[in-house]
Amino acid sequence: MKEIEVKAKITDIKSLTKKLIDIGFLFDPPRTQEDTIFLPLGIEYCGITKGTPVVRVRDSNGIISLTLKKRIISNNELIKLEKETVVSDKQQALEIVEHMGFHEVVRVNKKRTESKLGGMTVCIDEVEDLGSFIEVERLSYGDDHENIQSQLSDFLQTLGVGADDRITKGYDTLIYEKTKIL
Repeated sequence: MKEIEVKAKITDIKSLTKKLIDIGFLFDPPRTQEDTIFLPLGIEYCGITKGTPVVRVRDSNGIISLTLKKRIISNNELIKLEKETVVSDKQQALEIVEHMGFHEVVRVNKKRTESKLGGMTVCIDEVEDLGSFIEVERLSYGDDHENIQSQLSDFLQTLGVGADDRITKGYDTLIYEKTKIL
């Protein structure tokens, strides 16, 4: 399965959320997510290419998940293969990942409000040290990822979120770039 997403920086969460509710999105209660991101030993963010495994251990209000992501296109980190499973023990998951030859590179903390409608997931995120964002995504089994990304971008424009607001990197990359020397 491939996760295809479009993300944008936002300034007015209330207004954007109201627009989404008006067209039928019903949001779940907000939840906190604490992500620990790992890369293979010897690789830093500047070394990620198509096929490089990125592992995440996420604590989402006490539900722990282990996720593997790999870029499908080397120059687009928002189109990726994603495999995820829920695990019972965060500490054990962290240790397993390290024993498999991965090292922790960054942590991402955010408050997420999420809704799904018509095969699309919309997330309103308040990311520690970065600000507020909207993320829209679809899952795909095909190779139509660039077309799906274009559709998602068009959807954001109907909400008043323009191309200038788009972010083409993941939160982990943005935080890494902000706090580390590349």
